[in-house]
Amino acid sequence: MTMHPRFKLIAMCLAVAAFTAACGGGDEDPLPGDTTGDVVAKYIGSWESDCYEDSGASAKARADFTKTSATSFTGDVIAYAYVGTSCSGPSVRDEKVLTGLAMTHAGTKALGGVTVDKFSGTSAQKNGKLVMYVNGNTLQLGDVDGPEDAEGYANTFYESRYTLKRIQ
Repeated sequence: MTMHPRFKLIAMCLAVAAFTAACGGGDEDPLPGDTTGDVVAKYIGSWESDCYEDSGASAKARADFTKTSATSFTGDVIAYAYVGTSCSGPSVRDEKVLTGLAMTHAGTKALGGVTVDKFSGTSAQKNGKLVMYVNGNTLQLGDVDGPEDAEGYANTFYESRYTLKRIQ
């Protein structure tokens, strides 16, 4: 029996959806925050973007950061894709934006009218530099693929749909 290519694609998508539902789809419990006065404390914990439309489907980003010292942290930033436009049900794909992060505070700089923290370190995707800014329960990350300053730090933030909010 020969299966029509369209039915193969539908069957594959259903299999992936069933598999990711069994695996949890990336909605793990949030990491605890940090209430110390350490420079990295405001970034520690779990963060998530609002749901946004992506190529007729939907997606959201999640970041999980764990403190390793008063000036460093480890973590991951992962984007999750969903069938439909509401980010509901299990994710059917994830994109590892920045994984295996090991970052150390390297100072501050002005960006977009605010003072951001500069971090340098490594990730599975590339070694480099990252800027981050927290305002209350909102986290903005510097666009690692955008323009850089003379020291190699981002000069722009990711677009607003990638702004993250603390998961309580």
